[in-house]
Amino acid sequence: MIFRAEKAAAGAVSSRKTAKFSMVAAGVWSLAFGLSGAYWAVEGTSFPLGRSDPRGSDMGSFFATAEPGAAGVIIAVTGVLGAVAAALLAHAPRAQVPRAVGALLAVALLVGVPDIRVIQNFGYLFMGYTELWDRPLLFMLFSILGGGLWALVVWNTRGDDVSPGRWGRWVTYAAAVLALPYAISRISWALGIPLGVPAGYLDVDAPSAGAASEFVLGGLCVVGAVLTLGLVQGWGEVFPRWVPFLRGRRVPIWLAVVPATAASVLLIQAGVRLWLWWGAGQITLSADHWGTFLPGLFWLPWSLALAAATYAYYLRRRAGGSSRM
Repeated sequence: MIFRAEKAAAGAVSSRKTAKFSMVAAGVWSLAFGLSGAYWAVEGTSFPLGRSDPRGSDMGSFFATAEPGAAGVIIAVTGVLGAVAAALLAHAPRAQVPRAVGALLAVALLVGVPDIRVIQNFGYLFMGYTELWDRPLLFMLFSILGGGLWALVVWNTRGDDVSPGRWGRWVTYAAAVLALPYAISRISWALGIPLGVPAGYLDVDAPSAGAASEFVLGGLCVVGAVLTLGLVQGWGEVFPRWVPFLRGRRVPIWLAVVPATAASVLLIQAGVRLWLWWGAGQITLSADHWGTFLPGLFWLPWSLALAAATYAYYLRRRAGGSSRM
């Protein structure tokens, strides 16, 4: 009992330190963000979006028509609001108004600013291709950093957690299944099977290169589905025997939660834009061309299920529960 009390006290101290650090980091980031906006508002040069981003419209950017002056002012004001909110939370961690500001900043920076290029270039990294990296993408990554910091602030100032219950297992299975439509279509294309597309759609000029890229993209989804199942399996809590040096040890909670959370954010960023394109009529699903877009429409429900599954895993591990629910 004494040991548990000491462990709980040490955990509380560590949590407070983490919360303080996240608030300071979010405040510093917000100041840097605001200063960048002030510079763009005054000078108007080096602004990474709007007319300086020729791919913006095609990639689903919400800022494809942004002007540096007006956008710079908005960014500067946003940065100031973030810095003030961080300072207020440092003195009153449960203050509702600055927490609400932090939550809005997290959503805007994680979902509103980044477009489909983030997940596109993430996939291309596994092929060693970085030719599409540019200033707009770097600005999106900077925004994701800020959004992540603000999400951490909001998380560290939350109230009591809810119980995972049995819903955690079901949303985990749903997330694993929802990862498969895109995987099936891409792997089919890699094997030369024109699933959902005309026969001439596949890369006939460089079939081996095209097949390799499609197999990588589909394979990432398969790996994601398998790892998702680990959120409700014993090997997601204790390293199995075939893992060198780590066999039998407890899997750190962050080792599962951080990658799963990052994956869900990437999928939400892209999935939101695909659904908006579909709603605006920019995506058409015909009988002979459904394979180009329909599998991507599963990204948004997949991401939401994955986020819920990750949360359930965190709750269960934090409470000391087992995967056998």
